[in-house]
Amino acid sequence: MNLTVFGASGRTGQALLHLAREHDHGHGQGQGQGQGHRTTAHVRDAARLGDTPATRVVTGSVFDTVSVTEAVRDADAVVIALGLHRDRTTALYSRGTATVVGAMRQHGIRRLVVVSEAAYPPHARGPLAHTAAALYRLANAPAVRERRLQDSIVTISHTDWTILRPTLLTHRPSRRPPSPPAPRPRAHTFSRLTYRQLAAQILDILDDPATYHRNLYP
Repeated sequence: MNLTVFGASGRTGQALLHLAREHDHGHGQGQGQGQGHRTTAHVRDAARLGDTPATRVVTGSVFDTVSVTEAVRDADAVVIALGLHRDRTTALYSRGTATVVGAMRQHGIRRLVVVSEAAYPPHARGPLAHTAAALYRLANAPAVRERRLQDSIVTISHTDWTILRPTLLTHRPSRRPPSPPAPRPRAHTFSRLTYRQLAAQILDILDDPATYHRNLYP
């Protein structure tokens, strides 16, 4: 499978590229359970990838139609794992996602997985989760607005989309294996997941039609 990753230099993107390479090697040797993947990493600065493996690297802004269109060329599936860091008021989620979806439409690509969050209604469940989400919205109102705009762009698009909504991501090793992504928000406040575990879930659902047009909660 040819997989294009936007936000490839972020923690989720790098974990996904590493795991896709492992699947690729295992597939080639007849030892892995996953299928092989050829990856394209779209990044603003290629140096930020470090030693993260990618079959192809395309540099440019996610707002740049030319580089985005080049990145999705020949892709079977696209993953959007964008993250706001310093300036949380920029239209990264909305404009970036709209640019990617437009390029996918141009190339006739349908499969899209978006990594979002569960920090706003209706994606928080239970009183503790609602309280935490309310506090998050107060502190991060521009980012939440951007997430809602991103949701609208994705869900009305031509794509076979899935939105994954983890609540708490960490690099720390997990003491227990993660549950499969659930179709409803989980009742407890935080479900801890490593970036590698999230990457594994992304690869698992890529070619699963049962996950199309759904929000899933790792």
